[in-house]
Amino acid sequence: MNILCSFAFSQLKRKKSRTVITASAIALSAALLTAVVNFVASGNAMLAGFLGEDYGLYGGAYMMMLLVPAVFLAALIAAMSVIVISNAFRMSANERMAQFGTLKCVGATKKQIYKTIMYECILLCIAAIPSGILLGYGLSFIGIGVANLYMDELNVLVRSMMKRVNFSLSFVFSPAALLISVIISLGTVLFAAMLPARKAMRISALDCMRNGGETDTSGYKRTKITVDAGKNIEFRMARKNVSSNRRRMHSAVTAFSISIMLFITMSGLQEIAEGIQNYIYRDQGYTVIADYTAKYKNTIHPKTGRRQQECAYPIDAQTAEEITQKLREYDETDVYGSGQDYATYVARLAARDITEELRQVLAEGSGEEQPEIILDVERIILDDRHYGELCEQAGTAYGGVILLNDYKYNDNGTERHIAPVEMTTSTLKLETADGSPEEITIDGVLETSEIPGTLMYPNTNPIRLVVPSAGVSVRGYNWMANPKDEEGFMAYARDILESYFPQYGMDYDEAGYTSRVYGAQDFVKIMNIAIVLAAFFLYAFVFLLGLIGVLNVISTVSFQIKLRARELAVLQSVGMTSDSIQKMLNMESILCAGKALAVGLPLGMGIVAVMAHCVKQIFPIAFHMPWTAILITILISVIVMWGTVRISAGAHKKQNIIETIRI
Repeated sequence: MNILCSFAFSQLKRKKSRTVITASAIALSAALLTAVVNFVASGNAMLAGFLGEDYGLYGGAYMMMLLVPAVFLAALIAAMSVIVISNAFRMSANERMAQFGTLKCVGATKKQIYKTIMYECILLCIAAIPSGILLGYGLSFIGIGVANLYMDELNVLVRSMMKRVNFSLSFVFSPAALLISVIISLGTVLFAAMLPARKAMRISALDCMRNGGETDTSGYKRTKITVDAGKNIEFRMARKNVSSNRRRMHSAVTAFSISIMLFITMSGLQEIAEGIQNYIYRDQGYTVIADYTAKYKNTIHPKTGRRQQECAYPIDAQTAEEITQKLREYDETDVYGSGQDYATYVARLAARDITEELRQVLAEGSGEEQPEIILDVERIILDDRHYGELCEQAGTAYGGVILLNDYKYNDNGTERHIAPVEMTTSTLKLETADGSPEEITIDGVLETSEIPGTLMYPNTNPIRLVVPSAGVSVRGYNWMANPKDEEGFMAYARDILESYFPQYGMDYDEAGYTSRVYGAQDFVKIMNIAIVLAAFFLYAFVFLLGLIGVLNVISTVSFQIKLRARELAVLQSVGMTSDSIQKMLNMESILCAGKALAVGLPLGMGIVAVMAHCVKQIFPIAFHMPWTAILITILISVIVMWGTVRISAGAHKKQNIIETIRI
């Protein structure tokens, strides 16, 4: 071990508290980077087992879904680590500026000063990075274990909707992933240490000896405070101290602000996810759903140039009715059957045939009003029993066409319902993709308040017609029921559907269709599991990244109080009591926490607002700013800053005033 390395090692032993804090920050940084890289390796193994080594047809998209979040998280960890670790080495270098000045006076070169700091960095890396990598693998193992606790239930739910699906994360030890973790961790720490090391080597010996290496004192202004016993001198001094030391506290405030921003952002993201879940799930009063869906592809008709949908195996109304009757035979269960066709027809209407509300909505979308309006048509068929009941409700004879005069649209995050067609309209001109016309008569109309809840969703086309089922084929059909014995009915329904639509072990793409039987709450459970897992991993990540920021705050605040020991002793010598000094330091901690909150809260809330705005363009969800999380963040920020100052000031009280001033 050369003399510079020995000198660096002795400094680490002498400054044990700072060494522990810096090593902890390095270890946490390495642990987080290792956990991210290992999760990518585990996710890659799961996708490769499920989709194949090349991820199949959409391999590029799946690879981007895996790598983009990992790169973003790794960059965030690296940026936070550079801020925190660089600040730790900067404080260490500032504390030893007089020592560096002495070394330069006796012949030490700039390169040797630089090497001294870098040797400290390397020694810390040798001790901290291996332990951090082990901690990272431990975090990965625990995280994968937590995820797999939910995977079994998730697989059961998903298999009821998607055959041949098995999600399972396994702990993967990859030498390549280990090497990547080491390289990124080491590179991050070395880069963080290089910044203060280069600054220290450039400062002249005279400046090192004279003012601790602070060659630029423009940020520190001399201020005067008039002592007035009738005024709060502690607060005024605290405000002046925070203002004059803003450069020294900059990195701590920045790291703390990032932690605050991330926590608020994650809380807002969870609120948005729950809002999407509540919107997607619609309770229609049934507990079991069976469905059939045919594979399709969208093409362009060669003559008309219009979009058309080609289904491989559509289901005809007669087959759907037969299945409905067989399902009803199970313990006399009431079954509601409905099928939809969204793409066969469009309707041509004059502007006078549609309502003013719809004209405004269409004008907002296209930017101008059209003399003739072409609207997509949704045809709905129902089982015979419920179709008859709907005809009776609409006041028309069995076999009539019923217009559901309701159109749902998203008005910047608010779900709006309007009547699209004027009540004076009695016929509609429909047209297929090849241009074939068909004119139908509207026999009955149901307005928004009259439409049954089972027919309110998804409600994506402006023209919605319930038509007689005779001779009609649709791409998909649903059977909804409220059986007394759910498990028994689901097994019975699977057998019925399998007898009509055998898949012989093939999936949706291979067979050209799929049939499923599942609980109405299954989708909600899948969403809940996904939200819980995402929240667990994201909050764990934010907590550990925030812990790095807290270590930086502890290190910076304790260093500042130690650096100001002589100043505090002088204040005591001129009559300021220990309680007054403690009060001043407490106020300084609150002001510093306030500065971090003043940056982190608006940034976090701004990001949440932007995310909510983007999501509301797609989903009309009810979103509220996560005020509970914001209040918790404010409370924790003040407690952390105040507690750090309290502990550091407690150590100062034990020092002798005369000896402190003499140093």
